[in-house]
Amino acid sequence: MINSNEVSPIKMSNEQKQDIMKSILKEESMINITLKPLEQEVFLAEDPQVALLKLKCFQELINKERLAYAEHLAEVFELIGDDAYRNLGFILKQFVHDSYSIQLSIIRQLPLLVEQIKKRQSGYVELKDHVLPFMNIFLEHQDIDIKKEVLIQLLKIAPFLIESDKVDTILAHLIEMAHDEKNNQNRMLAAETFGKCATLFSMKYCESYICGELLSLGIDLNEFVREKAIEQLPQLSVSLSQKCIELKIIPFFLQSCEDRLLQIKLACIRSISGISKYAGHHLKTQKLIPKYLDFLSDQNKEVRKTAYEYLGEFISTIKFTEKDQQQMDILLAYYQNQLDKNINMMGVDLVYKCAYYFPGVLQAIGRTRWLLIQPLYGFLLKYPSDKVKISLAHSFHEVAKLLGPDLSKEYLITVLETLAQDKLQEVRNGIVLNLSKFISIFPIEERDYVIDLLLNFQKDQHKWRTRQIICTSIFPITRCFNNDTIFFHIAPILFKFCSDTVAKVRRKASKNVIHLIETFEEEGEQRTVILEQIRAFSHSKRFNQRQSYCWMCYKLFYRPDFEDLFFERLFELCKDPVQCVRLSAIIVIDKFIQKEGFSKERKYLKYLLIQFIDDQCQEVQLILTKYNFVIQKTKKKTLSCRSRNSGSSSNGHLEDIPEFDEKIEQIRKSSGKV
Repeated sequence: MINSNEVSPIKMSNEQKQDIMKSILKEESMINITLKPLEQEVFLAEDPQVALLKLKCFQELINKERLAYAEHLAEVFELIGDDAYRNLGFILKQFVHDSYSIQLSIIRQLPLLVEQIKKRQSGYVELKDHVLPFMNIFLEHQDIDIKKEVLIQLLKIAPFLIESDKVDTILAHLIEMAHDEKNNQNRMLAAETFGKCATLFSMKYCESYICGELLSLGIDLNEFVREKAIEQLPQLSVSLSQKCIELKIIPFFLQSCEDRLLQIKLACIRSISGISKYAGHHLKTQKLIPKYLDFLSDQNKEVRKTAYEYLGEFISTIKFTEKDQQQMDILLAYYQNQLDKNINMMGVDLVYKCAYYFPGVLQAIGRTRWLLIQPLYGFLLKYPSDKVKISLAHSFHEVAKLLGPDLSKEYLITVLETLAQDKLQEVRNGIVLNLSKFISIFPIEERDYVIDLLLNFQKDQHKWRTRQIICTSIFPITRCFNNDTIFFHIAPILFKFCSDTVAKVRRKASKNVIHLIETFEEEGEQRTVILEQIRAFSHSKRFNQRQSYCWMCYKLFYRPDFEDLFFERLFELCKDPVQCVRLSAIIVIDKFIQKEGFSKERKYLKYLLIQFIDDQCQEVQLILTKYNFVIQKTKKKTLSCRSRNSGSSSNGHLEDIPEFDEKIEQIRKSSGKV
């Protein structure tokens, strides 16, 4: 036996002790990392009865399991079926006194649950008797975040409710919150929601209740409540009559503009454009324009900056007449002031909004005043901000449409070429997406120069996203040219994209090949060449081109001539030696069947599926399991035909389409696969 007194402790320095502790902690953390996924993983029950029992005994589950069921409640109900809906009220009561995170999860699941409930025969009764009372409980909740989330989800459910239930469930609670003098947050939330829910109610309720309550909140003692109320005026104005806007909204708004608090003035500036959109012309010219001019000349720099920021939006809401020329010139002068460094140096947001609303301003003032704002457009194009350039690129076609072909040809062609060669991907994409709309404003004989742009886009192999967007836009682009231009220029570009090095580009291009066939519907040499080029992809030695042919077939299935023109090659590609080609073929077939089903016109789909029976690819077999019944039925029919045609060496015919079965046999013989 060892005497403990004889054992002397090992002396270690502090650094050694720290090193040992670090290594121990590191090992423990590695063990925790390894075990954590297994410990925390929670699986939902797949058995409907077990899942129902879990929901009924929800409070007995551990927290992680309760959270998992709460986050997937709609899916669990769909799994269980009728038994879950019969116990809907009892199940929902389980969540009332649960934790904050579980309550939020349940509330967010309610719109999905209602989507399922409304399909049921007794759906509305279940919704009214169980879901709405459950939400009403949380509308009385003390936590403002819970209450806000309930209102958000309730507005999603509201379109399914009749108006009397909307009034009882939403409007009554909002009015109660608006009158809660002790809780500022309740009044703020009520003001914010009044505007969002206005479109859900008839004009009668909007003018009699919502309008009055919102205007009352607009003169609240709390400045944050007033601010929220003013910001909701544009959304409320959508549902009001011109008379109500003139007699109630405009006077209240003008009174609010006189408030000395900065945040209230800024809220008024943010709201004035939305109100102007729905106000009568005389209210705009006599009341709103003078008030906006006051904001632009305000002594406070922040007020002036915000007024300049929203000036383009405000101008775009006005249709100027000859009587309004003076007011238009004054507003336009302020708009042009954004060329001034003292103005545009106020921030990127100001310049961005100037660019964003530029087409709206041009529409308001007309093309005759283009030269007045053309220098500003040039300044925006050179402004060193990606956000500004992207906005200009996406609205470029709108400016061209407003200017017309002559002015666009003179001022915008060079701009188009500059933006098309920009280094930023989003800028080029904006041009490509709307290129067809730009081309369409010119006479057809003046459109060919755009082909050079497309050729330049597809040259750079590094900009594959741009090529993908060209493929997306190719159909509207083809409608802008005559058949010769499409045949000699557009078709080669599209076929080149079908052989692209990037799979996403090939897939998008392949699915758009059908537009070439539709363009050349009439028999002729060009149609023959297009069809031969498509079939050439199926014979290619490169697997990615054969794969492109499979993708082409997804849209070609819809054509009545698919069986005669394209079926044979797809049938053979179902046995292609390259796995990804076969997988692409069955994915295309599966997607089409899932969307359109089996029809009498497309009985060949069954033959295509049978081609994959002996395929060794697991992904292929996984897809094929969906159609086991169809395959077995087809095989039985084939066998029954063989028994009646035992003297024949053929493969047998389906009872309903013997001619087509003969064609299949010919294909197999010609390919040496009998």
